[in-house]
Amino acid sequence: MENKNIVIIGAGYAGVHAAKKLAKKYGQDDSVSITLIDRHPYHTMMTQLHEVAAQRAEPEDIQFDLHRLFKNSKVRPVTDEVKHVDLKDKVVTTAEGTYQYDYLMLGMGGEPNDFGTPGVHENGFTLLSSEDAVKLHKHIEEIVHRAATVHDQKKRQAMLTFTVCGGGLTGVEMIGELLGQRARLAKINKLDEKDISLYLVEAVPNILNVLDRKDAGKAEKYMTENGIRILKNSPIVDVKPDRIILKSGDEIASHTLIWTAGIRANSDTKNYGMESARAGRLKVNEYMEASGLDNVYVVGDLAYFEENGKPMPQMVEAAEQTGGTAAKNIIASISGGEKTAFKGNYHGIMVSIGAKYGVANLNGIHLSGFWAIFMKHMVNLYYFFCIRSGYYMIQYIKHEFFHIKSQSSAQGSKSVIS
Repeated sequence: MENKNIVIIGAGYAGVHAAKKLAKKYGQDDSVSITLIDRHPYHTMMTQLHEVAAQRAEPEDIQFDLHRLFKNSKVRPVTDEVKHVDLKDKVVTTAEGTYQYDYLMLGMGGEPNDFGTPGVHENGFTLLSSEDAVKLHKHIEEIVHRAATVHDQKKRQAMLTFTVCGGGLTGVEMIGELLGQRARLAKINKLDEKDISLYLVEAVPNILNVLDRKDAGKAEKYMTENGIRILKNSPIVDVKPDRIILKSGDEIASHTLIWTAGIRANSDTKNYGMESARAGRLKVNEYMEASGLDNVYVVGDLAYFEENGKPMPQMVEAAEQTGGTAAKNIIASISGGEKTAFKGNYHGIMVSIGAKYGVANLNGIHLSGFWAIFMKHMVNLYYFFCIRSGYYMIQYIKHEFFHIKSQSSAQGSKSVIS
């Protein structure tokens, strides 16, 4: 068989899943090469970024070395920055070299979308990478420490007010982590826990729209009962260093805005000349093939495909399944066989609100409290099984259950199965 070069850009959930599937198929076939390019030497478990931001986990706890993940496999991880993709000549140019491809898979994910809201870029924090989480963690620790020495009551209160914009999964999990860390931050800085204020701000009438209203209501009740102020129908129109301005004209005196309200496609792809859709996501067909291009696939958050009139969701299961679909179709093209059409098969939605409380809907099984958190851990452990990494499965168990920072996910809490 003629030699085939497969190049995957992006070591996110979709890229890693696809690379694993391709490596399994062509592990003993010297005519097929698989190159995985990412600007980082690790894969990030992005569903745990909020834990790093709130200091419940260390960055290395959620960063998985690509060379370890693909040790003794067909996949060659390359740490480099992609500068250009030449779709005509089939060449990927990086800062350090060039890579000819026969099959290309783009899985570089997304980046924060501030929808042009003034001040977000200059004065806000985002949560889409390990760097974001570390930067936010440092800010949280420093501003609470500084506030403890400020005597001006208004300024002190603004410094101790944390605002999360976006009532989706990421926003709720982030505000939940801040809730979980409030007592620790107050204690080490000799503050009253009540001095630390938490706001969750959402532009539309409801939060957690991916859940049914009953489950979302449980999450909302838990947050409000624990002092989180939830503002709905409250679009943010401007962000200043010391305050947040709402469309209503009301203001929140706050030195910390965490923006989780939107994702757009990785802006690096703008210059590739590919057909795009909403938020810059690249159009694909049901086989995850890029619109109008041969042997080019787009996966994960970067891909735009509609099922039943709705865009494919930007969530982990969808990313893994798009990666799997693309890998199967590359295999079919190289080795023969029928193409596989993408069909989303999602097993449920889970959201954690700190270490001890969560809400989940697993194919109609509704959980809250301890059992929702327990199931989230089981899903995370299953993920390590899927990427065939016993080492990182053990590391996850260690940092979530034994190397406890501040609060343990394994400790008890109110739980309900309904």
